[in-house]
Amino acid sequence: MREVDLIKLIKNELVRDHHPAARRLPTFYPSSASAKLPTGEVLGGCWRSAWYRVNGVEKTNKREFYIAMIHELGNAVERTVVEAMKKIGIYEHAGVKFYDPLYNVSGELDVVGRYRKPDLTIGYYGVEVKSVYGIGATLSITGRSRAYRGQPPVDPKPKDQNLMQTMIYIDQFKPSGDSKFALEGFKLLYFPRDKPNDGRSYDVTLVSVEELRADTSSAMNSTLLLTYGDLMVPGERYALIETKDYTPYIETRFSIEAIYRRFKEQKEIFESGEVPDRPFQKFYTGDRIEEMWSQGKISKTDYQKWSKGHKRLGHFLCQSYCDYRDHCYTPTGIPRPEADTPPLVQIEN
Repeated sequence: MREVDLIKLIKNELVRDHHPAARRLPTFYPSSASAKLPTGEVLGGCWRSAWYRVNGVEKTNKREFYIAMIHELGNAVERTVVEAMKKIGIYEHAGVKFYDPLYNVSGELDVVGRYRKPDLTIGYYGVEVKSVYGIGATLSITGRSRAYRGQPPVDPKPKDQNLMQTMIYIDQFKPSGDSKFALEGFKLLYFPRDKPNDGRSYDVTLVSVEELRADTSSAMNSTLLLTYGDLMVPGERYALIETKDYTPYIETRFSIEAIYRRFKEQKEIFESGEVPDRPFQKFYTGDRIEEMWSQGKISKTDYQKWSKGHKRLGHFLCQSYCDYRDHCYTPTGIPRPEADTPPLVQIEN
């Protein structure tokens, strides 16, 4: 028994390549959705990473054991949610796939739940399950209603990338569409992996300024219209986010139409053979760090570590999570010119 290194065996199994490899169409994924702000800042996924994947570039960074375990723990959380919904009798479906040829987007719903309405008809909703860890993630996502040790309260908000993904699902399965059953909205669930608390559930729907104006008899609609109406582009739909114990709000930085425009532009660039820019930096310049610090986009701990020369700050995808980070950038953060010329793969319509 002593000669069996169980952790090593498990590690090797989780990080190894499995055969045969899956064949996939070069489509875009909802999890890689992005939005570009007027300032030029990109939120969400990386076009460069998608460009490498679509063009069949071999991954230079296989997932590490640490990342593999995070992935497996996330799957375990999702399975737990599914099993609990089955026991309660509110589970409807899972793994529902879709493909949108207009934007070359394909995806899969985690879970679909059902409930009985007051008129005894059945309603359906999607469920997207996310697991998080660390004080920074859990604080911003689960929130803090009161001040704590001199720190102010924190209103909870879902991650931008998760919200964009959910918005796509809501639109793809909207009541006016051709889906087998329409979804009324989505529940975006977050469960901390490292803290024994309840996590947080967000109810997400899409709303336009015209819809708010059409029903001002609703006190919530009137408040939302007054607060966010001027920030919403007419004819476009934005995420209305509701969560327990906090005031509903509308995310007005990006609409579902803006997300689709990004996918359309991405598709056109990929088909043309043009090289997409790198939207993120492996290491930020000192001026950029100071700017982000002043905007509250860098934690005090990270800023202090950078100030003392103990840490180089950059985008988390480029530093830890991208499968192509060593192909795209040198270890010192210089873009590799040889990463700009993979063979072109035609995207199928």
